[in-house]
Amino acid sequence: MEKSITRTKRNITIIGIGPRGGYALENFILSLEGKTDLSKINLLLFEQTGNFGNGSVYETTQIESNWINIPERILLLEKRATITFPKFEIPSFPSYHDWIETDFEKKPKKHIDHYPPRAKIGRYLQQRFQSIITPLVHNAIVTLIESQVEEVIVSETYDISLKTDAKVYKNIDEILLTIGHQPTELSEQLLAWKKFASNKSNVTLFTSPYPIVNFLNHQNVTDKSIVGLRGFGLAMIDVARAISMNFGEFTLEDSYTRKCSYQPNKEYSGKMIPFSLDGLPAVPKPLNALMDDLFKPTETQLSDYTSLIGNPTTQKNASSPEFLLKAFAPIAAKIYLQLKTTFYNEKMSLEETENTIIQWLKDPEYKHASILPNNQPVKNIMQDFVAMATGNKPISLDFCVGQVWRHCQPSMYTALSFNACHEDVFAEIIALDESTKRYSYGPPVESIQQMIALIEAGKIDTKFLSDPDFELTDDGWNFHNKSHSETATIMINSVLDPPKIKVVKSPIIENLLSSDLIQMVHDDLGIMTDEQAYVISENEDHFIPIALLGRLAKGTIIGVDAILECYGERPKNWAEKASNRHVEALRTNDAT
Repeated sequence: MEKSITRTKRNITIIGIGPRGGYALENFILSLEGKTDLSKINLLLFEQTGNFGNGSVYETTQIESNWINIPERILLLEKRATITFPKFEIPSFPSYHDWIETDFEKKPKKHIDHYPPRAKIGRYLQQRFQSIITPLVHNAIVTLIESQVEEVIVSETYDISLKTDAKVYKNIDEILLTIGHQPTELSEQLLAWKKFASNKSNVTLFTSPYPIVNFLNHQNVTDKSIVGLRGFGLAMIDVARAISMNFGEFTLEDSYTRKCSYQPNKEYSGKMIPFSLDGLPAVPKPLNALMDDLFKPTETQLSDYTSLIGNPTTQKNASSPEFLLKAFAPIAAKIYLQLKTTFYNEKMSLEETENTIIQWLKDPEYKHASILPNNQPVKNIMQDFVAMATGNKPISLDFCVGQVWRHCQPSMYTALSFNACHEDVFAEIIALDESTKRYSYGPPVESIQQMIALIEAGKIDTKFLSDPDFELTDDGWNFHNKSHSETATIMINSVLDPPKIKVVKSPIIENLLSSDLIQMVHDDLGIMTDEQAYVISENEDHFIPIALLGRLAKGTIIGVDAILECYGERPKNWAEKASNRHVEALRTNDAT
């Protein structure tokens, strides 16, 4: 039951209570410890999915074949300390590693990395949230609201209200948006496909890969279905694994390399046809800490790198991402040249290696004898990268660079968020980082081994992988090339949209834009915020207490999607400023 709100309390609102919203709440409460007894605060927490603390990505009942993309060993979600107020206490909550009762410091480095199901992380996040929310609800400090906020209304006197589909919440003093992935305008291709499939009972389009149960339980998806998979990245792996496990099973053949085979059920005569613009597969992460350490820069290298790219003068004078490439290339080149054996047998100088790295990062089509060639069957490419990730094949320069880039990403995200670069240069930097994600955000080795097993079992058809020709027919999507033709009756879009504010179709974002309460950094990016996450609105004469954390701030910041970023410094920075604003407002109220 929602409690009536009086002006004896200040109304603080968080919209979106997934991992980032939950952590922001923790830090806000923690930063008020010793400053106030919370009696004059009312927290309104909105989470339209009802998954308070874990959100939709970490939904606890989702299929177990959806794996997180970070090895458990580096999933450093730190413990929450006990928070004490005059009338009650919020208990501590263990770190994720303590929660799973695993001390990774004691595990040998050759121990194979484990990638848990996202549902398991969801259970941790949910329990952590419940442990803080229970005493807050008991003391009438928090109201949980399972509704979508559609509109932020700012009056001429700057009074703020929130509108849901059911109610208007008035006298809002502070808003934090942590709403994560939002629906976007469909591409021209998907719009055409949607229209094509809408009046055909035998043809089905799914415009999003999640939740996976949407298609697994659909009557048209059977053991005879030929399924088109738009995209060839991480979400495609989730989709392909779920479908294949629904109609068969994987058997692990080698416990070290994670090589496996796939045995379909007798009735499973269907298959999957993935495709993308370049047809190139995701690259697996190193198998374990022992392999991963080969690509890890030293603390000195990372410190120097951060100083170089974080220099405001350098950023301001940059006309391209060249300054970033020149800071990164020496690190990757030294690490590559220190490897005992490499894919390319000829000895390369440091300068040649650096230049090759820069050329390849600028143009992923750049060819060099040290770079694994893409003009071979995709199964061969996958097998080569698996062999590198498991230490069974000499390392190619591109594999090395991708892994070093991953280790440098946290430093880069810190140094380049709120930078002095021109907006076009920063857009290029973000595009550069995105272009590395085939390597730096790669899946576990076992995921790629499963995809290889599906290819070998004839359940993934790779004949149409790279930007295929197809036409829409009465029977479905007809793929064809010079020698082959195949028709899919099911199409699943597994390409996740980038956070371009221009194409976001969320009511609250459209409302904020049309009201000039937020502004875009760049046509291809997100919303402008300051270092404490408060939005920079078109209204320069009056501060409006709306803050934004997460992927929709991409463009002011870089590196927003990973769960480790949800538990990073940005929620802490917002919490510190928001709590100080709250305490100052209470002092002012008391004085008057």
